[in-house]
Amino acid sequence: MRLFITGASGFVGAATLRVALEAGHEVVAPVRPGGPAPRLAPFDGRYLRLPLDLHDSAGVTAVMAAFRPDAVLHLAWSGVANSARFERRQVSDNIEIACVLTEAGAASGAQAFIGVGSQGEYGASSSMSAEALPRPTSLYGAAKVAALFLTRQLAEQAGMRHAWLRLFSTYGPGDNDGWLIPMLISEMLAGRRPRTTLGTQKWDWLHVDDVARAIVAVAATPKAEGVFNLGSGRAVPVRWAIEHIRDLAAPGMELTFGEIPFRPDQVMHMQADISRLTAATGWAPSIPIEQGLADAVAWYKARAT
Repeated sequence: MRLFITGASGFVGAATLRVALEAGHEVVAPVRPGGPAPRLAPFDGRYLRLPLDLHDSAGVTAVMAAFRPDAVLHLAWSGVANSARFERRQVSDNIEIACVLTEAGAASGAQAFIGVGSQGEYGASSSMSAEALPRPTSLYGAAKVAALFLTRQLAEQAGMRHAWLRLFSTYGPGDNDGWLIPMLISEMLAGRRPRTTLGTQKWDWLHVDDVARAIVAVAATPKAEGVFNLGSGRAVPVRWAIEHIRDLAAPGMELTFGEIPFRPDQVMHMQADISRLTAATGWAPSIPIEQGLADAVAWYKARAT
């Protein structure tokens, strides 16, 4: 297949690019002109990298018309960090881009638009099935919901398959600094005790390689359509994860829980129902969190030497 992948320079995007290339797909990836893309260096020469700002709707349309992808995989999103989730750019920087990509893909003959959403679309709800009513508690979640409905409508009008993957928490080697797992590993390897919440919440973490395999599987499965949850299907206590990382990175370090209060909109139980995704594509997680955390700690240790 010919795949147009946005956000390929990011953590999930680079893994998706790698999995797509390993599967034999032809890939074009737009990258912001002048922007750093160190994660893409290992794949240079194996895909077509295009300097393109996704705000340039005419440029996006022209590139799509020239490449004529079979599927558009939209992974790019501005303002993913927790600190940016209530910023106005969630609307101004993201929704129009998603719509332009859908329309340009349809005009170029693409048969599918695959968008990556977020568990943030559910808000603090305890019901996180793909059929649950979205109740976002941030502009980030609301913008994701808006992008889902608008791109789905545009795809339906064009007769194009539409799939939306609500991504839960990811982790793995090379993750973005600032998220919980890389922060814990970095702090503990440096001999510093991290400050944490009580850790009584339960979260669903999925290794980035499994995330990438799922996205490519949806793109390659003609009948995979609609909203899917993308997680491991297993929720573990955050305190367990913190203690497990401590045992790998800094055995014997004394931990103190509860120094950071929960956010007002804190999700206390986040667990993906992945049955619909597995039924549609045959995909299932292959990396248990115990193995994934060990691999991540080993990667950070090697980088520190």
